[in-house]
Amino acid sequence: RAHLDQFVVALWPTRAATRAGYREALAQRNAQLLRVRGGRSPAESLAPWTQTLALAGVSLAADRRAAVARVAEVFVEHAGELGLSGTVTVSYRERVPTGDAAELGAAITDALEADLARGHTTRGPHRDDLEFARDGRTLRRYGSQGEQRLALLALLLAERDAIAAERDRPPLLLLDDVMSELDAARRARLVARLRAGGQVIVSATEREHVPGWDSEGVALVGVP
Repeated sequence: RAHLDQFVVALWPTRAATRAGYREALAQRNAQLLRVRGGRSPAESLAPWTQTLALAGVSLAADRRAAVARVAEVFVEHAGELGLSGTVTVSYRERVPTGDAAELGAAITDALEADLARGHTTRGPHRDDLEFARDGRTLRRYGSQGEQRLALLALLLAERDAIAAERDRPPLLLLDDVMSELDAARRARLVARLRAGGQVIVSATEREHVPGWDSEGVALVGVP
């Protein structure tokens, strides 16, 4: 969720206010929940914060859906290039519907008993997630660590493409020790994609893990 929100802001900086507004409303509602739980306020006092949270939540979820839509198709292309087999998808997984504020507000209100028991708001976009799947099965549960790493790399490359299209230039990409978990063929595919354009910083424990490390245009730092 945090990564997706950061990507939204990278695409559309002015939408940072949407995330900030949701976090503020969530914090206020959670604080009021504790007052109600402790008998210091009536349950009805939650209604204004529930409404505020629902309004902010609808906007936040819409931004996230739009951001995922921008990368979904290119993500599939990059995943295939990196050798992730099967029908691969990335999607925004909503735990409760956020079609409009009334619908989301009703879902939050329906969970009041659980909220009071746990001391925090249990429904809303803060419970949503980004989901990778292959052949209809989530990689988080059914994929190997290597497959999950490939999906994440494909997402980063797709996000880089989307930001480059939005700003007319690719952003700096940082990859920390991703090569050690890839075989030689996948390393070569990743490097070929990275060399297609834009500045990239890759950390690795062995320089041989980065194909073409001795090529023109590659600078080595911290190598004895």
